[in-house]
Amino acid sequence: MQHPSAPVAPPAVVAAASQAAEAALKAGAPAVQIAVSQRGQIIYSAAFGMSDRESATAATPRSVLQTGSITKQFAAAGILRLAERGALSLDDRIEKHVPEFNPRGATITLRHLLSHTSGLTGLSPDPYSPVTRAGLIKLIDGQPLVSTPGSKWSYNNNGYRLLGYAIESITGMSFAEFVHRELAVPLGLIDTGVCGTNNVPVPDGYGMVQGTWVRIPAIHMSVPFAAGSLCSTTSDLARWSHLLATGRVVLPESYAMMTTTTRLNDNSLTPYGLGLFTQNMLGQPAASHTGGISGFQSSLIYLSEKDIAVAVMINAFPAPPGVSAHGIALAVAGAALATP
Repeated sequence: MQHPSAPVAPPAVVAAASQAAEAALKAGAPAVQIAVSQRGQIIYSAAFGMSDRESATAATPRSVLQTGSITKQFAAAGILRLAERGALSLDDRIEKHVPEFNPRGATITLRHLLSHTSGLTGLSPDPYSPVTRAGLIKLIDGQPLVSTPGSKWSYNNNGYRLLGYAIESITGMSFAEFVHRELAVPLGLIDTGVCGTNNVPVPDGYGMVQGTWVRIPAIHMSVPFAAGSLCSTTSDLARWSHLLATGRVVLPESYAMMTTTTRLNDNSLTPYGLGLFTQNMLGQPAASHTGGISGFQSSLIYLSEKDIAVAVMINAFPAPPGVSAHGIALAVAGAALATP
């Protein structure tokens, strides 16, 4: 349904969103939530299907869903804000701020962690059991580096977990409280926060397992932590993209670093900046990220030249190919670009 407070959306955007969402529902997705902002104003906000099948609860634009790895944008922005204050340098070695971590002779900087070039193991703990800071660091320390820091791009959640611990060490706040006080409240992101904290719920999602759609209980949020523990709505995420890009979250020079493609030691390019993918999309410069976490998938695309943001979340992961938050986001972004 269309959010009653949203302005009249361009017909092409409405049609593209409705068509893509209904196709996902037909393929079995319980709910699809979509929002589009232009120059910071939400021009479309809608939800389709059910946020909870068992209780037949209809999804709304205010239904809070898990974002998964879109969390990394918030963690990266937090690190850059602390750098702006002089609390850290991106070229600090991680053990300066997380002294329990043993780099075993390697130089692993905050910049390496932000850009997924740290060479750390990708091994993760049991998602349904709580993990402590000490336990997670012990797990990482127990595995050899998979590559020399700076030599290879490899998407890595453990790097962002360590960044979250660095934020906690520097600020004296939990990562959840830092997101709440530093980002969500000042920016008016009223439905955004670490799942299960500050009145933000921990929703369950759904997934296709052995050909059958099943309810998937939420994992313990200490496990994804700063790599994937945020919950939000697509309206909040679309607004966040605009605010991040226009100096409301970090300084313009910090955002430029976030959206500048990382170079490896051999001078080759990666697809990633600091917390954001940086490839062109639909013929436009784009800053984007997707998320996939048990029961949920998400996509957030920001087209800088047009100041258009498109956010999509679906409470279905794993899911068949016909259920794709990123596919829907691309379709809706294309319609928004085509609108005069």
